[in-house]
Amino acid sequence: MTEKHHIGVYTPQDRYEMWKQEADELGMSMSQWANAMVEAGLKKFDRDIQPEESKSDLRKRNTQLWNDYEKVRKERDKLETQLHQTERRAIVEFVEENQGCRYKEIAQHLAKNRGSRLTKLLDALDGEEIEIDEEGRVNRL
Repeated sequence: MTEKHHIGVYTPQDRYEMWKQEADELGMSMSQWANAMVEAGLKKFDRDIQPEESKSDLRKRNTQLWNDYEKVRKERDKLETQLHQTERRAIVEFVEENQGCRYKEIAQHLAKNRGSRLTKLLDALDGEEIEIDEEGRVNRL
């Protein structure tokens, strides 16, 4: 049987309460908890952390990600503008054909005819940024 020895520690009350709370949460006595924490502290670990990438590599990667972000943001803005123009055109055409119509009628018309507007938008993009093949598959150029 292993011989055991007593070790006492004097610590401020607030620290003792914190340790006691942690020991209780782990279902340990203060003695078990203190022993476990000392053993954990004695484990060998390397304090020198080697980065996976150099600062130069990180800067290059950051620049590339920023450029990609800007490209996607510009593309999104362009598509958003095209969508708004298409939606706007659909509303204006409906109002011209249905003078005095109500908001609800416009909303119903937009919901009912969304597919045809999508077709118009895809046709506008065809050859410019996307390509639609003979089988109707859409691909980015």
